[in-house]
Amino acid sequence: MRPKKGFTLIELLIVVAIIAILAAIAIPNFLEAQIRSKVSKAKADMRTATTGLESYFVDHNKYPNDVEAGWPWYFTVQLTTPISYLTSTNLLDPFRDTHVRTGHVYWRRYRYINYPANLDNWGGLGPSWIGWRPSVTESECLAGMRKYGMWKLSSAGPDRFISYDSEHGFFTNEMVYDPTNGTVSVGDIIRSQKDPDVRSQEYIDP
Repeated sequence: MRPKKGFTLIELLIVVAIIAILAAIAIPNFLEAQIRSKVSKAKADMRTATTGLESYFVDHNKYPNDVEAGWPWYFTVQLTTPISYLTSTNLLDPFRDTHVRTGHVYWRRYRYINYPANLDNWGGLGPSWIGWRPSVTESECLAGMRKYGMWKLSSAGPDRFISYDSEHGFFTNEMVYDPTNGTVSVGDIIRSQKDPDVRSQEYIDP
């Protein structure tokens, strides 16, 4: 009877090396597929939101305000009450899932800016307004309107942070995500009233 022959150390090392090579190829591809899926979701959500915004505009001749309960630059209940232009204003950015603050889901939503409302100091907000507002200048509002139109939507993008030109801020000069630079490149996914697929990163002076 011949004795059973086991694996040699060299054979085991070869198998481990092959597994490591396959993992090194498969894991990055899997992570990139996840990012591409989230980018697609963000763009689809923004298209849905655009339909709601434009429907609201048809009925009211203006876009809904972008501040609620003291939280600026997010969707408000105006889009769901009394008429449901969107089924929910709680559209969550898939790239802001780590942005959590106790009791406030706003931090996880897509950013929405209504430039004319900011220019008008958010007039007519009613009881949802609690008196605080960020310091946004008329110049910044006009610059944002010239670049993006009446409104802008944005997702934090794969780097999970709002990216912008530090001199002008994300209000007027948000950096744009470009998948050709890699799926985790810096930049935000942006959709606006003026340009549904924002690509320009050039700052526009008012």
